[in-house]
Amino acid sequence: MYQLTVDGYSGDAGNAMMTSTISDGYVANGRPFTTMDSDNDINTVGNCGVNRGWWYGWCSTNLLNTDTNAIWVTGSVVYDVEASRMLVKFTGEI
Repeated sequence: MYQLTVDGYSGDAGNAMMTSTISDGYVANGRPFTTMDSDNDINTVGNCGVNRGWWYGWCSTNLLNTDTNAIWVTGSVVYDVEASRMLVKFTGEI
């Protein structure tokens, strides 16, 4: 299981990976990766990863790995994401 650990953020859109004004259930940080065939989210009525994989809690207020409708929600602002970059660092733990 691949768990997301966010350790830093830079940008001017707010850190939607670590905070949510809706509920802590929407925070991606600390969540395991969910896909169509590996439902690891906390949504009890369905699988948030049915269309694409992500570090979902109760689905998401941030979703970057999609061909269309990438979103980044901070506060009352919803950003339509045109480009993003995530850097992955191997920690030596498996």
